[in-house]
Amino acid sequence: MGNDRWQVFRSLYRETDLWVAAGREYSLTDVEAFTKQRVIYYRNILEDHIRRQPGFKTSLVPVSELTDTEPLIAEMYRASSAALTGPMAAVAGAIAQFVCNDLTDEFSLGEVVVENGGDIFLKLEDEAVISVYAGTSPLSGKVSLLVKPEETPLSVCTSSATVGHAFSTGKADACMIACRSGALADAYATSFCNKVKSRDQVQETAEEALKKPDILSVVIIMDDVVGLGGRLSFQFA
Repeated sequence: MGNDRWQVFRSLYRETDLWVAAGREYSLTDVEAFTKQRVIYYRNILEDHIRRQPGFKTSLVPVSELTDTEPLIAEMYRASSAALTGPMAAVAGAIAQFVCNDLTDEFSLGEVVVENGGDIFLKLEDEAVISVYAGTSPLSGKVSLLVKPEETPLSVCTSSATVGHAFSTGKADACMIACRSGALADAYATSFCNKVKSRDQVQETAEEALKKPDILSVVIIMDDVVGLGGRLSFQFA
């Protein structure tokens, strides 16, 4: 992403660490300040809800939704119920989506990419390539998703049992899911990553994921085995 197409910055607040690429229509200072403001706003919503519903933070399975929840929280509950994960499995993708949408609304930006711990939400005016990082797998960086502008806004989220600090009960090096919803893509990535316990489960898990109507594409990598498919285009190195 280090090119003339975007202006790029990081926005950090507590555990949230966003990488943002935005079009050059507006001052980077203004875009960066607004991003930080929105991150704090959504973090406050999240922390307030956790105080009301402590199980929201710690549960690994869906929990009962409280009434009168903010849209961010409601989206996380919906994703949790669909993917059968805890609500926090959807948090990074949800925040990426809400911040991206706020940026495009506030500044009328033609292109915005928000990455949050391996979970991406993007709006494009030209094609972009997203390569799948899979740690020490020989296939890391060899499989890429080609995203066309007409396919956005789009979320592309990745979960891993071998990369990063996120908890996983599976063994996949990478499970990438593309959906319209950031929360759904994030929760489904966690759910299907958890299902892969051995190399011979990679393809069948990818096929199972593609049966979900909300999932547009999937890539699952374990060691030198990959399972993939869906409506979006792929590139291979």
